[in-house]
Amino acid sequence: MKKLVCLLFAASIINPVYAAEKAKSSKGDAQFEQMFNSVDNDQDGKISKHEAELKAPAMADLFGQIDTDHDASLSKQEIKTFTAAMLKSREEFLHKLETTDKDKNGKLSLSESKTIPKLHDNFDAIDSDHDGQLVLKEISDYLRAQMEAQRAATR
Repeated sequence: MKKLVCLLFAASIINPVYAAEKAKSSKGDAQFEQMFNSVDNDQDGKISKHEAELKAPAMADLFGQIDTDHDASLSKQEIKTFTAAMLKSREEFLHKLETTDKDKNGKLSLSESKTIPKLHDNFDAIDSDHDGQLVLKEISDYLRAQMEAQRAATR
């Protein structure tokens, strides 16, 4: 569950990177460069953990996962690679939700959620309006709250 929460939360909070990767255009590249440069305070072409903590706390929380070469800094390529993996995970999860929704009403019942144990096991906690159906917003809100609780616990 922790990995799923991290993956989905990361995909949703690194929006400028998401937009840049998704757009694959000069505008998207410019948006990525602008985001990167706004966090890279010393303009050395890499983001330190301290820089991430100051301007991109969500990135700082995931720093160890993004820093694949373990050099204590994030390169543009590491961020793009991480973002692409997050997008892929997000798309796979959304596809799983879509295929789990047997009646195609955009909601998951308790019965439908059985194919995704993490949702089924936490159904009541996720179902914030207690209507017996899970919608994407409830799932996202729940995952975001779980990630925030994990962040708070590690501070």
